[in-house]
Amino acid sequence: MIIQGLSYEEQLEDYRLAYELLKRKLRTSYISQLIKSISLPEIRDMHRAIHQGESPRSGLLPAIDAIPQVRESLLYMSLFASLYRNASQVDIKTEMDVPAIIFAWDFFCETFPNHRRERRPYDKVRPANFSEAWAIAQALKIGLAALQYCESCHGDTFVIYNSKFPPTCQICVLDNLRKKESAQRVI
Repeated sequence: MIIQGLSYEEQLEDYRLAYELLKRKLRTSYISQLIKSISLPEIRDMHRAIHQGESPRSGLLPAIDAIPQVRESLLYMSLFASLYRNASQVDIKTEMDVPAIIFAWDFFCETFPNHRRERRPYDKVRPANFSEAWAIAQALKIGLAALQYCESCHGDTFVIYNSKFPPTCQICVLDNLRKKESAQRVI
């Protein structure tokens, strides 16, 4: 049976992908942009079924430049972006790799099991939820952000263009701040 030009197997794959994204609480509008074969009302119904009647979040989608509230957040965002890039089988500057985003998010959550997810107030560990992780991947694709190599510390640094944080390696900046604080304590 073919509906909307998709085979039964393709429809099942779309539902499986929607399930994987919904169980991680990706915003339903992102899912409807990605999966055209499932209507937005049906995606919302699936969300309620998966999360025991809880309605999907509404409101503004996460903006990449609003995610980091403190400099330390960029360290975690760099880690997530690096995990995503290394897990991806495609060029993340031109397309999003959904399985790689899922893998990077799951690994990130395993690495930081005690960080607050989904509910505010979020702490320094960002992305705080799967929708923020999605926004990071999206920003890398459309050029609002980049993952750059730092020649000083030899690590990856996540740079958000037009952010309140300058496009420098946050690891080096934080390390220099700590050195200055230590030097002031000695004096």
